Amino acid sequence: MDTDELAALLNTLGNRHSLAILAELADGEQYVSELADKIGISRPLLYLHLKKLENVGLVNGEIRHFDEPPYTKKYFHAKDFHIKVTLQRIKEIVKSD
Repeated sequence: MDTDELAALLNTLGNRHSLAILAELADGEQYVSELADKIGISRPLLYLHLKKLENVGLVNGEIRHFDEPPYTKKYFHAKDFHIKVTLQRIKEIVKSD
């Protein structure tokens, strides 16, 4: 991990919408429209946060095709993670850049 990756991860986790998304996905994968309704945000805003969560490796999205409308749905699921950030680790990451 480098400083840009650490900053992106912490920035993403520092947003209440991202945390709400992770909390909902902790119970299992969900379709975008269902997730937006549960969290109470628009789908465009949801996609913005999902993209950030994907970019830092905390969620995965999968497009699925169906025989009936809507023919295509995108489902997301959270990846389990553990983060331990210490001053020493930050120092090591910054020095390695």
